[in-house]
Amino acid sequence: MIPIFKPYIYPTSKNYASQAIELGDIAQGPFIKKFEESFANMCGRSYGVTCSNGTVALYMAVKALDLPPGTEVIVPSMTIVSCLTAIVENNLTPVFCDINPDTYNIDFESAQSKVSPNTSAMIVVNMYGLMVDVDRLKLFQKNNPHVKIIEDASESHGAYGASARAGSLGDISTFSFYTNKIVTMGEGGIVLTDNPAVYDKLMQIRNLHFIDRKKYIHETAGFNFRLTNLQCAIGLGQLAHISDTIEQRKRVAHTYNKHFTDIDVIQTPVEPVGYNNVYWYYGILIRENYSNVLESLEAASIEYRHFFYPLHKQPFINSAEVLINSEKCFENGILLPIFNELSDEEIEHIVTIIKQAL
Repeated sequence: MIPIFKPYIYPTSKNYASQAIELGDIAQGPFIKKFEESFANMCGRSYGVTCSNGTVALYMAVKALDLPPGTEVIVPSMTIVSCLTAIVENNLTPVFCDINPDTYNIDFESAQSKVSPNTSAMIVVNMYGLMVDVDRLKLFQKNNPHVKIIEDASESHGAYGASARAGSLGDISTFSFYTNKIVTMGEGGIVLTDNPAVYDKLMQIRNLHFIDRKKYIHETAGFNFRLTNLQCAIGLGQLAHISDTIEQRKRVAHTYNKHFTDIDVIQTPVEPVGYNNVYWYYGILIRENYSNVLESLEAASIEYRHFFYPLHKQPFINSAEVLINSEKCFENGILLPIFNELSDEEIEHIVTIIKQAL
């Protein structure tokens, strides 16, 4: 079987993890702060607050902005449900916009059409490793100064575009460190900001809103969203090799591209001039014989994933709204295996199976 992902743990991570274990610092310890500072610095942010996973990171980010209850948050429909969770669990109202069918990122014209006086924020997602259109985002911000921007950069560690780094956009940004991410520690997340007041609030949200830890006095009821020192030790080692991981991802993606070049019914990922697509996943659209391709991959024991199911069509939402690009991309999209150790021979085998099914 060829898995869709397989984490590669560098020796540096194993060494740091061993240090944490030997010192007994498996819960709290120095690797947490080291990782937060290193990751924030890579993204050009002033502050980083680690947390238990990427979903929690989004929840904390929205909560820390103190958006008025009931106000609207615009979100692209084709993305992870965690974005929707962060909105509704903070007593806000989701408003869905469409995506660009070439990049799979937010369509700013669609987003602009959803802005109202009741709009308080917008979530932008760097889909499958490609940053959003930075210039269009800046124009949106200029035209809508009352709208806070939350960047979900979970799929774009190390990406950049138009001289901006993933994680540096808007008022606050988030990442996930799940096992399939470019920088992984099994599970985990981080929230980044340049605002010291927001940073202080994030620190309180992460750790039970303590006023006095020794006396167990709390500002309000809250949750424990802490990340462990052991996980951050692993993450710090992975972060030290992020360039190596991205190089391997790009190798795999460019090899796929070479094989798919002359197939008109397949749309391959784009990498606009001035942008660095880090290919969290390698996503393609298949415009003919889609079901045949999926069946053939399954028969050959090759793992794949569908594109994200549109949020506005989730069973617990089931909106009658039509967002055609989000819906069509889900119907025709497929994510193929991509990881450090995927060989050129395995890529050629995957491509052969797909070509035969078309």
